[in-house]
Formats: sequence, structure tokens, C-alpha cells
Amino acid sequence: MIQAVVFDLGEVLASPPDLLPMLAERLVVPVDDLAPLYWVGRDAYDTGADDAAYWAPLLEALDRPTDAEFMDEIALLDAGIWTGLRPDARQLLRDCRHAGRQVAVLSNSPHAMQVMADRAPWREDLDRLFISASYGVVKPDPEIYRLVTDDLRLPAERIAFVDDRPANVDAAAAEGWQAHLFVSDDDTRAWLERLGVLLPRANPQP
Repeated sequence: MIQAVVFDLGEVLASPPDLLPMLAERLVVPVDDLAPLYWVGRDAYDTGADDAAYWAPLLEALDRPTDAEFMDEIALLDAGIWTGLRPDARQLLRDCRHAGRQVAVLSNSPHAMQVMADRAPWREDLDRLFISASYGVVKPDPEIYRLVTDDLRLPAERIAFVDDRPANVDAAAAEGWQAHLFVSDDDTRAWLERLGVLLPRANPQP
């Protein structure tokens, strides 16, 4: 029986279409100038590199300020945008918890995400929040799944996991988790129903 459901955050629970436009607006630069720089160095940032290591080169390339105060502001803005959950996604968290399962988020994210996620309204819907920067390892490294398994104190086969990246799903499955590639909120709900985590929704009456 599944006793814990672990969700990825970005592009699974949250899919902000305004991420780059909002950052570009604050930086006062064209989105097209920001877009090719945004993912450069992101893996190291998510593994625990500090804000300056990621943001200073990006800001320098855009001829923006690189003082610590401004970088901190931009880092928190970036993380905060990623904490905007879709209503249907948040309902999944609540329904899994109402079903008596532990609910967790496992996200490849920087330290700033720990700050902003802890402030987010949906934090109350989680039992555990795993931010990769806090552990110094990112998905799909097997170590992060082992760390989460140990923290949840469950056999691996009793953990269900949803992620949008095939490599992350495959790595979780290799560690014994029940893993699912995200397609949509409805598809995730249907999968959790098949696992017996959630009961099928009653069909609406005509």
C-alpha cells in the first residue's frame, strides 16, 4: 500500500507562464535577452551554489547591478514565482493528505526556494519539503531518493512519485518507488486512483 506521495514542484505542481516576463520586467531587460541565460549554471545552483555564483554572471551579462541586496531580491522573486501552484494541483496535495498519506515535495531548487516555499500557503498541505540545495544533490542522482526514503521512514515501494522529467521518474523507479511521468493534473489523479491512494470521483449528475 502506498503510504506517501511525493511530487515534483516545477512543471508538475507549478507551471508559471509569466516566470521570465516577470523577471525581465524587474531587471528592465528584454525577455529574449534573459531567456538564453536563465538555465546556464542552474544545476549547480540547485545543488547548493550560493546566489552570487548563479546570479552574478547572469546579471553581468545583462549589464545589471550585482550587489548582494539586489541579487537576494531577484533570487527570492525567482523562487517566489515558482511557488504559485495551480488550484487543481494544490487540491491533489490536499486530497492525498485527506486520504491519510504523507505528502511531500521533492524539488531541484536553490536555497531561496526553501525560504519562499516555507512562506507559501500550500506549505501547510505538506508533511515534508525536500529542496535539493539543502542536500547538495539533485534528481536524478540516486542519493536524493535514498535520502527521502530514509527521511520518510518507509519501504521504497510504499512511496509514489510524480515528476515531469523521464530521467527523474526512471531513477525513482530504479530505487523502488512507484513513479509516474506527469502529463496533467487529471492524469496524475487517475494514476493515484489506480494505485488506491485516491478514490474515484463520483460522476456528476446530469
